[in-house]
Amino acid sequence: MDYEVVVIGGGPGGYVCAIRCAQLGLRTALIERDALGGTCLNRGCVPTKALYSATKLVRQAATAGEMGIAFGPAKIELPRLAAWKDGVVSTLVDGIETLLGKNGVAFFGAGGCLDGPGRVALSTGETLSAERIVLATGSTPIEIPGFSFEDPLVWSSDDALALSEIPERLAVIGGGVIGLELATIYNRLGSLVTVVELLPEILPVVDLDRRTVATLKRSLKLQGIDVRTGTAAQSIGTHGGGPEVRIKDGEAIPVDRALVAVGRRPNSAGLGLETVGVEPDRRGFLPVDGTLRTSAEGVYAIGDLVAGPMLAHKASAEGIALAEALAGGEMRSIDHDRIPQAIFTDPEIASVGLSERTAGERGSLVGRFSYAALGKALGMREPDGFFQVVADGDDHRLLGVQIVGAEASDLISEAAIAVQNGLTLEAIADAIHPHPTLPEGLKEAAENALGRAIHTVNR
Repeated sequence: MDYEVVVIGGGPGGYVCAIRCAQLGLRTALIERDALGGTCLNRGCVPTKALYSATKLVRQAATAGEMGIAFGPAKIELPRLAAWKDGVVSTLVDGIETLLGKNGVAFFGAGGCLDGPGRVALSTGETLSAERIVLATGSTPIEIPGFSFEDPLVWSSDDALALSEIPERLAVIGGGVIGLELATIYNRLGSLVTVVELLPEILPVVDLDRRTVATLKRSLKLQGIDVRTGTAAQSIGTHGGGPEVRIKDGEAIPVDRALVAVGRRPNSAGLGLETVGVEPDRRGFLPVDGTLRTSAEGVYAIGDLVAGPMLAHKASAEGIALAEALAGGEMRSIDHDRIPQAIFTDPEIASVGLSERTAGERGSLVGRFSYAALGKALGMREPDGFFQVVADGDDHRLLGVQIVGAEASDLISEAAIAVQNGLTLEAIADAIHPHPTLPEGLKEAAENALGRAIHTVNR
């Protein structure tokens, strides 16, 4: 069967690319051996955020007495919670399949790999031919020495999201985004959580300022999550007192399960890259040019297969940009520094653009505003956190925004538009924001940077 475009991988990069290609008149096929939506939808972003939302109710109910509203102890029915989470995922997976059909994308539920220039071999024995092939096979959790995923005591993020049990004691190996999000969820479910991070600070690969990280660390401590940085996890085993994780200096942390969340690696193996002369780098990423083309003519790669933040919305943006270029349009560049990120800890963290530290002398205008000064935040019992804006000292263009606090994941979008379009502090400060709301905090931070804040002391 002949196609103009064949996409291998039905995650947030692949299915979006396939649909956009078909919308633009290209005869398109999508290949996915597992469930549509990829890791993000099935074993990542969506189930994590569904559980984050569900478990937040546990915390809110436990402290509602502060407002004069009392609830009894929360009863967690794990099978029902897992079924609800799975239902959310299933609804979205079914929606993708419907969208593929409505847009005329031929879908093959099979494995696929390159079989020489312009050919894709399916696990069913069929072969597809294509003028252009897009690789979008995503990534998989990294395993580390001493913590084999074959060991029943060791979980990957996939295992943690399966909700098979609530460990009494859980060690999370890795203080990055995935580790801290799952630590938050399991702490709310009742696990005694210890986070072990090899590097000197949590969230080490995210461009965040110390103030933001410190705010999160204080909150994690108050929640009862033990965070140990600069600490190497060496092995897990069962000794006289039961299972334990060995860390540096021979110390042992008693556990019932250990969750390894030290990052992900690209799924570049088994793609038949050798048949077209493409060689991954030492980390497994596929080198691409400014048009996302690999070293092989007609073969492209997007999402977690290529360098840049491993984010679903980055993969989708690349998929759309590539589809439009394949249809004859101009390739839109994607600035990784301007891709927003949201971290679902408690409190949430969201950022876009440059931190104060990274901006350096360029970002000579900095403004902040505390959640504790927002009427809406106090009414929500969410006073922890702040808004921070960093702007160019000469023209006042917004260079970066960090928000740590309730609903930061939603609040960052206004900032993302501002940073993407080079808006100024004045553009944010002069826009009338509704009151009382959380987005007022961004306006107030911009006014603070300009030295004209009303509801906080100017810098």
